Amino acid sequence: MAELFNPKTEEKILEFWKRERVFEKSLKLRQPASKFIFYEGPPSANGRPGIHHVLSRVYKDIICRYKTMTGFYVGRKAGWDTHGLPVELQVEKELGLKNKKEIEKYGVGKFNQKAQETVWRYKEEWDKLTERIGFWLDLKNPYITYEPHYIESVWQIIARIWKQNLLYEDFKVVPYCARCGTALSSHEVAQGYENVLENSVYLKFKLKNSKNTFILSWTTTPWTLPGNVALAVGRDIKYDFVKVNNETLILAQNLKKDVLEEFSQKVLKTVSGKDLIGLNYESLFDIRQLKNDKSYKIYPAGFVNTEEGTGIVHIAPMYGVDDFNLGNFAGLSKIHTVNLEGKFIEDFGAGLKNLAVKSQRAENLIIQHLKNSGNLLRVKKYQHDYPFCWRCASPLLYYAKTSWFIRMEKLKKKLVANNRKINWVPSHIKNGRFGEWLKEVKDWAFSRERYWGTPLPIWRCKDCLASPDPAKRGGAQIAVGSLSAFDELSPKKLNKYIFLRHGEAENNRQKIVSSYPEKKKYPLTIKGAKEIEKLIPWFKKKNIDLIFSSDLLRTKETAQIIAGALNKKITYDKQLREHDFGAYNGRTHEDWHSLFGDKTNQYSIRPPSGENLKDVQKRMIDFLKMVDKKYENKTILIISHANPIIAAVSAYQGYKNEETFNLGKKYTIDGITGSILEITGHNWPYNNEGNLDLHRPYVDELPLKCGKCGESMKRVKEVIDVWFDSGAMPFAQFHYPFNKKLEYPADFISEGVDQTRGWFYTLHAVGALMGKGPAYKNVISLGHILDEKGEKMSKSKGNIIDPWEVIDKYGIDALRWYFFTINPPGEPKHFSIRDVEDKLRRFVLTLSNVLIFYKTYSKVSKSDFYNYYRSWTSMASLDQWILSRLHQTIKETRKNLEKYEVTQAARPIDEFIDDLSRWWLRRSRDRFSGKELNAVSAVLKNVIEELSKLIAPFTPFLAEYLWHNAGNKESVHLEDYPKANTKYINVKLEEQMAAVRNTAAKGLALRAEAGIKVRQPLQKFQIPNPKSQTKPKAQIPNELLELIKDEVNIKEIIFGDKFELDTKITAELREEGLIRDLARQIQGMRKDGGLTPKDAIMVYIKGGADLKKIVSKLQKTLISEVGAKKIEFVGVVKDGLLIDRHFKMENEDVWIGIRH
Repeated sequence: MAELFNPKTEEKILEFWKRERVFEKSLKLRQPASKFIFYEGPPSANGRPGIHHVLSRVYKDIICRYKTMTGFYVGRKAGWDTHGLPVELQVEKELGLKNKKEIEKYGVGKFNQKAQETVWRYKEEWDKLTERIGFWLDLKNPYITYEPHYIESVWQIIARIWKQNLLYEDFKVVPYCARCGTALSSHEVAQGYENVLENSVYLKFKLKNSKNTFILSWTTTPWTLPGNVALAVGRDIKYDFVKVNNETLILAQNLKKDVLEEFSQKVLKTVSGKDLIGLNYESLFDIRQLKNDKSYKIYPAGFVNTEEGTGIVHIAPMYGVDDFNLGNFAGLSKIHTVNLEGKFIEDFGAGLKNLAVKSQRAENLIIQHLKNSGNLLRVKKYQHDYPFCWRCASPLLYYAKTSWFIRMEKLKKKLVANNRKINWVPSHIKNGRFGEWLKEVKDWAFSRERYWGTPLPIWRCKDCLASPDPAKRGGAQIAVGSLSAFDELSPKKLNKYIFLRHGEAENNRQKIVSSYPEKKKYPLTIKGAKEIEKLIPWFKKKNIDLIFSSDLLRTKETAQIIAGALNKKITYDKQLREHDFGAYNGRTHEDWHSLFGDKTNQYSIRPPSGENLKDVQKRMIDFLKMVDKKYENKTILIISHANPIIAAVSAYQGYKNEETFNLGKKYTIDGITGSILEITGHNWPYNNEGNLDLHRPYVDELPLKCGKCGESMKRVKEVIDVWFDSGAMPFAQFHYPFNKKLEYPADFISEGVDQTRGWFYTLHAVGALMGKGPAYKNVISLGHILDEKGEKMSKSKGNIIDPWEVIDKYGIDALRWYFFTINPPGEPKHFSIRDVEDKLRRFVLTLSNVLIFYKTYSKVSKSDFYNYYRSWTSMASLDQWILSRLHQTIKETRKNLEKYEVTQAARPIDEFIDDLSRWWLRRSRDRFSGKELNAVSAVLKNVIEELSKLIAPFTPFLAEYLWHNAGNKESVHLEDYPKANTKYINVKLEEQMAAVRNTAAKGLALRAEAGIKVRQPLQKFQIPNPKSQTKPKAQIPNELLELIKDEVNIKEIIFGDKFELDTKITAELREEGLIRDLARQIQGMRKDGGLTPKDAIMVYIKGGADLKKIVSKLQKTLISEVGAKKIEFVGVVKDGLLIDRHFKMENEDVWIGIRH
């Protein structure tokens, strides 16, 4: 008998998938097929995965599984987002660093190294959860955004953008986080808005050359007031001069009531905004640097409105986009009153120096200053949305500074047009949240003044940039798009390197590893010397300039042979020595290799008192960096040993450690003495570990030669917006265009709805910048997961759901089914454990119990199944109906999955399970113990198998469980997705069966109303005459009427004008009811005793004389129903039984005992 499906069952299936490599097999099976392209939105592994990650990953998985089963090859490359502020802030916290100055004091290289380590902190947990939830993903070959080849592809895209004149540097107002010290993009800002209650201030600006006349303005950012240099009015707006006490106040006519509600007032006159233009007013703060002939005047502006405030806008050009634009137009002063740390530069007569502008103390001092100067009208609380940093939660400032931008506004039409080609689920996102965002798209604030990110690949020549010659200025800046460009622009001519492994030595012949200090001197063998001598003619053609060698005997002798023939001096360097074998020095090759297993492990495993291959790589790259610095345009021979050479060549060429021993024949020298590797030198940045590293500070130290003047060019200091990294993944994941492989566009992606301002947008934007059209064809945008009350989950509220707790208790398939069916994907999910429990019980365990019933009662062979199917028309109506329902469900599910409507695809399955378990199986139960056993078993087997395939993308573990227990050895996930066979779909029969069930439900309701249990047979049930039915198709044929009789437990159906139940219980009906009660008790005891239906039993009954008489009379019926050899009525309770039980029947004590 199969076990009831549970979380442990899922874990066993997971082991089966791993052992049999089912995921890999599913891909191989579809390899010749057409591709279905899926992009994995890269998570960051520096934080733990949450329940919302489970939601997005199972939605990705269901579509990928479905498409695989429908014949597509669906590659699923994992990815990791590794850069950016989230990582930096975590590292700052761990290192106790408070700001950028402290980071730079600590060291950018060390800081970035720590950041790189941090991003993998929870990788194992991510991988474990990904596997446990059944999300099939290629975790072994992920794209990683910090790797050199990924960055090189990103640089290539940026260089292309530069060539199109879409990347530019400018001084303008940007959203700025003073805590993080960097500008942010509009899509980042959109993710950080919060609704806040703050003070807003109504101000009185005194007009010059007038007695007690003030123009009113209003602001929600009092910190900007020291930077005020102008006021703006609407040219055609009506403004009232209002007498309040002894003052005349000017404000927009239709805002007068709201602003002056607390004051008695009298309107003196009304003017248009144009009448106010050019008036001068007195400054709020005495700041000499802001004063010029344009300052403290009233200007017209189109952005002024009368929706709120006073109809007059205070202008601080350095702290608002509209303010800045007006400042440019009017020639206003561009002087900061706030520094990049978000603090006031001076006191400004109010004690503000070094105070954070958004601090309460600074605000209080500003308000007090305004009171003292008579410029404050009132302070009023104001609720509004304010942007906060999406990572550190600090309030953002709109701040004028130099930044780099991408001209997205220029691409607006293309962005909107490309969006029209995308299928959005839910559909309203297309023209709503996403479409509206595209219509209002802003130039991308692209640069970040940070450290751990993809460096902005712009190099500039200061001399040419300052030159009066336009031709020189035009070439003063370049965008580097490849590593090869570094070589081409190297200030020095590059060296050529020839690496020579020594000839065969005695230790090679004896298979002994020997490093410094040499315990025993191992000279070259005769064979080894000849190997080197044969190379001399070749070396003579190479024009060797310099020879460097390891100082071990075997390399010395090799070098001497070559140097003698070439008449060159040898320089010995200890950095070129053999891999230090430590405690293994002098031992056998076999001993050494047994330490590692895989050769690549030499990079991580360090022998006692020795080196690992990373140590070797470091010293070898240090050596090459020294030589590159000292020499140029030289052909240099380096004589060393196998591991040092291959580690050096691999790292110097930019390969990853795990690639070192898989670089092909060209780089194979291990085991081949006297072998040669040739490479060209590079002008590339390497970190302190000897790895190619395109990050700061190494890339900052890389000089390039100016193509105009020949002087040195230096890189700009910025890194790029981390969102560009993930937006570039369609190209960078395969190192495009250096590797020609490109999978574009994606057929499908899915993430949370917040990604409309994040990854969905950046993919779309990069696709447009590359001129490639939409980056994806279909997208499922997922609603947020909230708690049961509809509140956002957070640690502080204590309402976070640990996905592992849910999975360990209920299993992942219950959670998957919950996510797919609770509501459509785009709607918020008010997470409820009770609902997960309900899905477990009603779906997962229901199907498990169907399977257990099948395993317990069925008897079927393939021949039975196929023979029964050939005689479709003679099949029982109940079986025809369940097969019709199955194929109708397949049809509906496939149709909706093709449209990416997952919830609509799942719900027909839910309904089918209800039909199968609560109707077909219940009404077929008796058939499993009679003549129809083979036929009905064949139907159930077929249903279970087709259902396994149908639910495989939704609940992959449950599907595998059903498939295997139905007698199949291979995985269900290697099968094709089922197709509906219209031959089996019978709409008329389904309508008739629906009428049968409705009628039966009426009968059961009448029973309940009369208080008569279903086990008690009744004589008659009257139902409305078929001729009166409005739907002729739904008229119930005689064969189906028998189902109503069985369900309602009545002897006959008669027709009348209404539903009516004969509730009279005759003596004969009573006896039959008692026997049914006894049978139910005995069957329950059989189950509790662990018996199967095939196990024969002896039944003992003790009860009253009336019961004995009834049992004697109907003994054959009872024996047949319970599978007993014999039923014996006893006077006393027996001992030594399998199971026994006391209970009441019609208020009479009854005892039953069973012996097996």
